[in-house]
Amino acid sequence: MSDNPDLSLPAKAPSMARYHDEPMTLHPAALYTLVDLTDAELGDLERKCEAGCIDTGSEPGTSVRLAPRPRFVGQPLRAVFDYHLELGTQNTFEPRYFIAAVEKDWRAKGVILVTLDDDELDCNVDSFRIKAVDAGLSVVNLQIGNSSWDEEKDGYEFHPDNGDGGDDDDDDDTNNDDNDDGPPAPTKNVPLGYYIPIYIHSSLSEDEVTANLEPAFKKKSPEDFACRVQAKLTPASSASDTTSTQDLIQQAAALHPLRCAKNPYLHKTYILVIDTADPVENGMLMVKLPSWDASRRSGTTEKTDLRRVGEELALAASQHIRIPYSCHDGLQTRFLILANGDADWPSEDVRAQPVFVVFQYNTHGKELGFGANSVDPGAAKRKPGEERLVYAPQVVKRPGHGLEKIAWNYDEAVRRFPWFCREKRFVEGLDRTFFICVDGDDVATMGVLLVRRKWDGNVWGRTRDELLGLPVDGVKDVRVPVKEALVLLEKGGKGEIDGMSEGLRGFFL
Repeated sequence: MSDNPDLSLPAKAPSMARYHDEPMTLHPAALYTLVDLTDAELGDLERKCEAGCIDTGSEPGTSVRLAPRPRFVGQPLRAVFDYHLELGTQNTFEPRYFIAAVEKDWRAKGVILVTLDDDELDCNVDSFRIKAVDAGLSVVNLQIGNSSWDEEKDGYEFHPDNGDGGDDDDDDDTNNDDNDDGPPAPTKNVPLGYYIPIYIHSSLSEDEVTANLEPAFKKKSPEDFACRVQAKLTPASSASDTTSTQDLIQQAAALHPLRCAKNPYLHKTYILVIDTADPVENGMLMVKLPSWDASRRSGTTEKTDLRRVGEELALAASQHIRIPYSCHDGLQTRFLILANGDADWPSEDVRAQPVFVVFQYNTHGKELGFGANSVDPGAAKRKPGEERLVYAPQVVKRPGHGLEKIAWNYDEAVRRFPWFCREKRFVEGLDRTFFICVDGDDVATMGVLLVRRKWDGNVWGRTRDELLGLPVDGVKDVRVPVKEALVLLEKGGKGEIDGMSEGLRGFFL
């Protein structure tokens, strides 16, 4: 038997198109082996692949499970591919992804994660090597749409034979800088193209913040981290919440030129400021600093000059938005998209426009987001952060409980609306009174349902159970043509009901 199994696969799997219109499932990923493993070794492999899922609350065997025929010893990976196509039709295993051990020493060499239908939904086949302990959780993230195939591949692709010598580093000519404030200066840039400057509340742990925000944290050595905590900031003891936030932004702005002089690879314009002792609840700030001359570096310019620049930045008006304190929803989805220029900094007009929650059900397998282009004709042209609609997902993560699949209907939408407003509390402009139900698969004919639920609208410092247990009072609904829904909500929310029908006036009053 060859020590180098044939891992080649077809470029496409056309039969996967059958799943494009079917509802999402959370079947376990099938596990296979091309090498001779004992039953005990296969059991160890299965447990290791599912370990990350178990840690998040999933039951054993629900995320990764040995296929009915797991052994393809000495055969090419194509044999597994052919078998898995048939297995997927039985509706007991995840049809799009599977995992295969191709080395006896899978603990050191990893396993192969295969997709038969990548993000383009064009039945494209792809694979990459991943550590066994990460394989199951990657599949779950893909199933629930928490990340894309490209994101998982970028974050978790494993190269066991890559020495990563790094012997072509560019030396920083300012290493003799005697500034002992802030973290040590790196000797090279990171693949992202810049380091992410983070200034944190004095009560927080630098290591914990980095672990929570750094993409693929467990896969990197500290010198490869893009997230770099620059300083701990202490708010004034007598400051109010608003004053404290502004104070910490000013402290960070004042320090930033000095930190950029020490580490020239720091992003000069965008910084993160974690301004509270409880960022999980309160999020963090993405701050856009005013333009400043970042070409000056220590060694050629006195620190007093850099401090003067920092003082000017602190006094200038900085813009900021509050974003979730998380790697995916905060750093990747908001900070990196703006810092990389993939979206514009939100204008005042964009930030002032209302955003509405949408619950989708009875749409017979339509993709989540069905009807969005009809409700909001400009949806396709909007950049990240400019969305007018937020669709409630079918699967959510519950800390300590694993994944929860929600069977949406009208009553569930009404009951869970306050809770979902809390889940999306960092979406600026989110309307906490009105929402939309896309409750059928022919919105052009039947329209959509506008719903109004009265509650206090407070999403801060409240638990899931508290919000789900609120009395359901003052609920109204009205069916409207799909293309009129957004305009009606905008006008009705502002009290502009002149010219509306009696039913609509009663709905908004």
